[in-house]
Amino acid sequence: MASSGGKKFRNDIEGLRGLAIALVVIFHIFVGRVSSGVDVFLLLGGIFFFGSQLANARNPKGLTFIQSLIRMLRRLFPLLAVVTGITLATGLFLMPRLQHLDLAKDSLAALGYFINWQLAFSGREYTSAGSTVSPFQHLWSMSAQLQIYVGSLIVVTLLALIFRRHSRKVLVVVLTAVTVLSFGYAAYLQGQDQSLNYYSSLSRFWEIGLGGLLGMLIMPRSDHGEKPPRAYIPTPTTWLRRIFGVVGVAMIVSTGYLVDGASTFPGPLTLFPLTGAVLVILAGQGGTPVGMTRLLESRFMQFLGRISYALYLWHWPMLILVVAYKGWEPTEMPIVGVGIIAASLLLAWLSNRFTERPLRQGKRPARAHVLWSPKYWWNSVKVWPKTVYSLVILLIAGGVIVTGPLVEKNQTEEGEQLWQLESDALKYPGPLNFSDGIPAPEFMPITPPYEDMIPLLPPTQPDGCQIGFEDDVLVLNKDYNRSDEECAYGDINSDQTVYVIGGSHSEQFMPALDLVGKRRGVKIMPILKMGCPVNANIPMWDGSDFPSCREWSKKVVKHVLDNPPTDGIWMTGTRPSDIAGSGPEQVPPEYVDLVKQFTDAGIHSYLMRDNAWHMTNPEKEKYAPLNMRECVGEMAEGTRTATEQGKRFPGLVDKWRPTHEEIEAINAECGSWIQDSLLPVDPQLEAYAGLDVTLLDITPGICDANDWCPAIIGNLLAYRDAHHFTNVFASRFANTIDHQMYVERRAPMSPQEAEKAREEREKAIDLGEREATEGADGARDDGARGDREDRPGGAPDPRSGDKPDITDPGARPGRPGGGRSGTPGDRSLPSAPEPDFPSYMNDEAPPNPAPAPANAGVAPPY
Repeated sequence: MASSGGKKFRNDIEGLRGLAIALVVIFHIFVGRVSSGVDVFLLLGGIFFFGSQLANARNPKGLTFIQSLIRMLRRLFPLLAVVTGITLATGLFLMPRLQHLDLAKDSLAALGYFINWQLAFSGREYTSAGSTVSPFQHLWSMSAQLQIYVGSLIVVTLLALIFRRHSRKVLVVVLTAVTVLSFGYAAYLQGQDQSLNYYSSLSRFWEIGLGGLLGMLIMPRSDHGEKPPRAYIPTPTTWLRRIFGVVGVAMIVSTGYLVDGASTFPGPLTLFPLTGAVLVILAGQGGTPVGMTRLLESRFMQFLGRISYALYLWHWPMLILVVAYKGWEPTEMPIVGVGIIAASLLLAWLSNRFTERPLRQGKRPARAHVLWSPKYWWNSVKVWPKTVYSLVILLIAGGVIVTGPLVEKNQTEEGEQLWQLESDALKYPGPLNFSDGIPAPEFMPITPPYEDMIPLLPPTQPDGCQIGFEDDVLVLNKDYNRSDEECAYGDINSDQTVYVIGGSHSEQFMPALDLVGKRRGVKIMPILKMGCPVNANIPMWDGSDFPSCREWSKKVVKHVLDNPPTDGIWMTGTRPSDIAGSGPEQVPPEYVDLVKQFTDAGIHSYLMRDNAWHMTNPEKEKYAPLNMRECVGEMAEGTRTATEQGKRFPGLVDKWRPTHEEIEAINAECGSWIQDSLLPVDPQLEAYAGLDVTLLDITPGICDANDWCPAIIGNLLAYRDAHHFTNVFASRFANTIDHQMYVERRAPMSPQEAEKAREEREKAIDLGEREATEGADGARDDGARGDREDRPGGAPDPRSGDKPDITDPGARPGRPGGGRSGTPGDRSLPSAPEPDFPSYMNDEAPPNPAPAPANAGVAPPY
């Protein structure tokens, strides 16, 4: 029965917990969106927390602060440790090695109740279930909640000690003020950094604080035995309670469909489901249960309420492990979701029965100063079943704590060996395997090590020589302008300068440009911002408005014009069709306007054709970036479940001695066709006609003779994600970029040539000759590349959109050890006849490159 206050148990609120956990589980598994369940949990936690803790603190016989803290942890920590330990052990067994270090670190953060901050500051936004999502992601709420509870417990204890009889009124004032401030902070931070806003305990406090105020208004508690004060909000009439219950439940349930919680909570829209929760609580105030209150007090809802904590802990790891190991998506296979829910319910019930309840204190202990009371500790350990349980919990927690350092030590030792190997450019030629025909020896382990992405970043990242998404500051000095040392690479003492401007696709070439600058005596000066090509009219990566990019671009242009470089600027000259990375490539008009502005100011521009962006299912409406690093890691271990082709590959027999056939099998899964991203002819040739530019193109180094662009090239891992090169692979472009910048100096078409090309294209369209033109192009393609059976390796036609089948030896991409010179479809750019990387990588000046061939100005296809 519902009751109005005091210490009577509120069955309706227990049922509301059950409804909240049901929404969390259903939306996580079947909908892939954030529901309002967690927010309702936070509100309900506040309702009971503040009143009870104040009553305890005001009671001379109440528990001390340390006792209260231990009591809280005794209720929450044991099951958390069990779930965390089992999830970690299972994840290390089932999930790719690529994720093991993050898995171990996240488990420790979950156990230490700081995973919300770890997720926030590692850039991991709250997202739906996937094979690469942390199985501990959902525990952010447990961390934020405990942080708020501990901080609030300190304040409540101090207020009770200082204000005594008036502490209740003072607490209401303080709690109201902090709740309002937290709400304002959450509203502000939503527009500044929603990822941090979602996880931050400072942003989340207002939800618990609102619950605390509500609890003291409608369910005030007595201090120690006397009759509780009257509720400030009177009990509603029966018909109002019926309306409140229906409307409240409807608001709670509909929130997940009406509001994108991941991008809005805990901002102002969170008031919608919390208002619904308040209405449901008011509907259960006093009298016989009616309407929704009766439903919430049903046996099933009470059962869900009792196991809500355990069910919350278990359901997400179950979901992530199934998706990661088997590749089954419950949103597409409902029967899998039903199975996950059934298994989670069983585990939750068992956990509640054999972990939570046995360790629960039977009665409230006597007040004692825990830290120096032998009697307290004796009373705690003399009940042997609880002592055994506690020792097991501590053993599990200890295992979680030591796992992280062990995993990191193992990966570090292996990584050091691989980093030593990659310095041998003859055994690891990278893109020169495709572009220059330098063979890649067999039985060489894949390098650089791909478990951790941080070491794969360009030097500007650890040096603090770029700015993030939010700010529009020009970073010209290291450590984000906090250092006196300027951001300079190449020959840092030279008076000759090149500015590398733009976003991450300009930044990724810094390892190569650093070598080029040292060779040519040029200072390379980056001016970079994440996701922001200069003057680009694009949204942020998530589709939201990007005002900081526009403001930053204006500052960059002004800086370049006010402080012109001696040799020119360096940036990408093309980009994909949209922010997601889908093809075909394009030259945005604003890029041309920017380069024209530089040309008019007498500033030369080096324009790099953007590389392929690898996508899954590019021919379908629904696609996503294909993370090449993760794909390689999963294939190497035989844990790739995203595709049928991946599932058939058992992994490398010996990761230290992979065969060509194994590398080919990995590349057949981890790659994409060139036409998915790039046009047959570099669009820069026509777009920048008549401007003072040098056109650069490294495409021949990343796509093979069969037009397949794989993840492993010349024994090197090419990408750190879906479209950014690893620093090692990027450094191998140094000779090619040097040659194209200072020897070949490929220019765009003249204005007359560009106009003629446009007229011919428009004429073909006007005369209805598109089909004939495509037929002629196909004939030329057949002449240049041959039919499928004439292709090297018998690779399928890239225009079919199919990946090579790794079960068919004749359908594999070009062999990584095979040269390209003289093969059908050879697309290599003119380059120095003898690459000089062994000395070049040691910063020694190599011989001058050979003179440019006669056809250096001719644009190659692709």
